[in-house]
Amino acid sequence: MREYDIVVVGGGPAGCMAAKYAAKAGASTLIIEENSAIGEPVQCAGLISKRAIEESELKNIGSFVNRELKGAIVHSQSHELRIESLSPDKRAFAIRRDIFDGELAKAAMDEGAELILNSKVKHVKKGRERKGAKLTILAAAPTTSTGVNLEENGIKANVVIGADGWRSGIARMAGLTVTKNFLNCVQIEGQYEIHEPVADIFVGKTIAPGFFAWVIPIGETTARIGLCIDKRFSPHPNPLPFLKRILSEHPIIAAKYKGTQSKFTAGAIPIPTERQKTVKTEDGTGILLVGDAAAQIKPVTGGGVYYGMKCGKIAGEAAARACLERNMELLDGYEKRWQEEIGAEMAFGLKIHRLRCALGDKDFDRMCQALSKYDMIQRITNRGDMDYPSFVFHELLKNPNIFMLMAKSIIKYLYAKRKIR
Repeated sequence: MREYDIVVVGGGPAGCMAAKYAAKAGASTLIIEENSAIGEPVQCAGLISKRAIEESELKNIGSFVNRELKGAIVHSQSHELRIESLSPDKRAFAIRRDIFDGELAKAAMDEGAELILNSKVKHVKKGRERKGAKLTILAAAPTTSTGVNLEENGIKANVVIGADGWRSGIARMAGLTVTKNFLNCVQIEGQYEIHEPVADIFVGKTIAPGFFAWVIPIGETTARIGLCIDKRFSPHPNPLPFLKRILSEHPIIAAKYKGTQSKFTAGAIPIPTERQKTVKTEDGTGILLVGDAAAQIKPVTGGGVYYGMKCGKIAGEAAARACLERNMELLDGYEKRWQEEIGAEMAFGLKIHRLRCALGDKDFDRMCQALSKYDMIQRITNRGDMDYPSFVFHELLKNPNIFMLMAKSIIKYLYAKRKIR
């Protein structure tokens, strides 16, 4: 039976970054990935910030960047709000997530982490040994590339990092809280009439209840077209009928979509809870959650790549230190550190999400119309940040007209807050 200091379950951005930083600190580290290849299947719109690329620490960005985008156009039912960034530091990038994730895994292995593919963890149990307690991980895989049958032999570790996505089996096995609420998402890639390198965002309860739809250019004539819904505020729990409707009926999307489809993806985005514990220590062993398993996402945009990598670094460092110093109490510092980094931003984002869920098409129209005024556009452009959207919202609330408009929606917000708990 092989032994490691740390086993990371899940080879996405959060898991790979956790493994990289654990191995970099000197801890023996293994990544277990249930799929046959890192980065597959793709379940992401693939739009990240320049800051996220920098956080990845990858150098050959040309291998995974499809296209650089200079801004976005937000479309309500009757208005549009154009937001363009003059600063290259605030540009966004449409990327190939499969290649991006693969590069992150290579970076982790370059630091000494090992990788096993096509292996799903079935059980994690704690046992006493002469050297102290260990976690035994049993994974369903016929035989690994090294000839080790995990089902029979298992793997032992002091710390398991659950980076296994929104369904997180590791969280359930550890008895940690798993969020019960999700955004249900669907997306295609297809031929689309593209005039400029900007993302189109479509808001409205009839478009995508509880969230929004998007068109993201990835080439000169191709785009990703998708949407998410919060089914608690939707007449239908499946997002696919909404996608089919906008492809065939929306006055902008249907006119530009050429009817071809090269890829189809579906998935879910966890909605954070206000009291979600991500660390469990017991008898000399520890379990951490990171990335989607910990619901470390931006409730306003649904993005999780940047937060996942940021928290993955913290998790890897904390786990390595706990193992090397043989003090599992050091793992508690992980939760404190990631909460300090992004906790306030996530909490604010939840408030915005609740309000969005309660707004109707006319509310979005009034909002876009008010924000279209020049001084508001300037504030959005100057303060806008896709990784920290609270910056721009706080700035907008300084405007009396916007504040009054938001105040009129307070009853709807309180209703949504009760329903969303």
